[in-house]
Amino acid sequence: MKRTSIFLWITLIFLLAFIGIGGAYFLSLQYIKASTQNRLQKRFEFIAKSLIWQLGTVQNPNSLIKDLQNLDFLPITHPKEMIHIAKHAKIIKRTRYPIGEIIILKFNGEYYIWIQSYGNTLLLKDLSQKSDFFRMLYTTIFAITTFLLLLIYVMIIFKLKPLKKITKELEKFSQGKLDLDLENVKGFKEVSEVAHGLQEAAKSLKAIQNSRKLLLRNIMHELKTPITKGRIQAEMVEDLKQKERLIHIFEKLNSLINELAALEAVNSKIKPQLQTIKASDLITEAINIGMFDKKELIIEYKEDPTIQVDYRLMAIALKNLIDNALKYSTDRKVKLEVYPDRIEIHNKGNPLPKTLAHYLEPFTKDGKRSGFGLGLYIVDNILKMHNFKLAYQHQDGITKFIIENLSS
Repeated sequence: MKRTSIFLWITLIFLLAFIGIGGAYFLSLQYIKASTQNRLQKRFEFIAKSLIWQLGTVQNPNSLIKDLQNLDFLPITHPKEMIHIAKHAKIIKRTRYPIGEIIILKFNGEYYIWIQSYGNTLLLKDLSQKSDFFRMLYTTIFAITTFLLLLIYVMIIFKLKPLKKITKELEKFSQGKLDLDLENVKGFKEVSEVAHGLQEAAKSLKAIQNSRKLLLRNIMHELKTPITKGRIQAEMVEDLKQKERLIHIFEKLNSLINELAALEAVNSKIKPQLQTIKASDLITEAINIGMFDKKELIIEYKEDPTIQVDYRLMAIALKNLIDNALKYSTDRKVKLEVYPDRIEIHNKGNPLPKTLAHYLEPFTKDGKRSGFGLGLYIVDNILKMHNFKLAYQHQDGITKFIIENLSS
């Protein structure tokens, strides 16, 4: 499922709110315009109908002008102004009667009534309250609402901004870096509490990890000394059979310590120390670490690729695969085939009773398997650190473990 940022969702929600307010504002203006025009037309028609009968019979023009002014109409009497308005005005509505004609005009945002009757002409300018007041009112409401909404949006984004920092620190945390910088994170109370909780959790984990590293390294260091001394003493044993047995025991103990060191590197998510080597050099080192009898190994190079790996860790991973193949081989033979993009480890034997995923779990042991049960678990994690892949196949009685993506 694709993840979507909370900031994107908040932005979309507020964007829809802005569009909704803008749409409501536009419809309001259209309604004001339509209702105003309709109201004015009815008012103009009513007054014009009353005036059209009076034009031919009026006895006192001054009295008529005064009445019109009381009705918020201003007569335009200057001939040139009348002609200019009549020429450039927009006709809103024209109505003809047997005794004359009424025309409603609009010029420069102002409304006029042109009345002709009994050969007389009268041009009146409307002075009543315009729709501009309502338009300004709605515009003001729209502007204030938009400003407040924008202010709320900015405040929310500002308060949630620490989430981006928490996300970045969590990415570092997932990579095994426990030195988080979340002490001074501010924002909503819940965000600050999450940041503080993560900071404290990171500190606790770092303390536990350091304690575990110290304990494990001390144990390995203390074990190395007696193993080395024992190995030296074993060389002095005259009985060859006993000598070989003791040497094998001490070498096995040394191998287990190396396995523990690899496990420490895997669990600590230490970044591998990459170096460019030949696949043949890696195989040689794995054989040396595992102390394998070369008579039991068949190595076939289709090509000897140059790869970038952590020499020590990859040698341990390959040693574990070879060791595994020998232990489960029915003829005590293991074949290594090296290709440009992969290394295959073959042995004759039965297929795995369970899926490969089961054996990639820690502390998994099967049958005659000895040790801690960490072999394939360590292998898989070391390969993942290098962006390699471990694959398994069984066909015609041959088991294959394959290290893939060497050339990626």
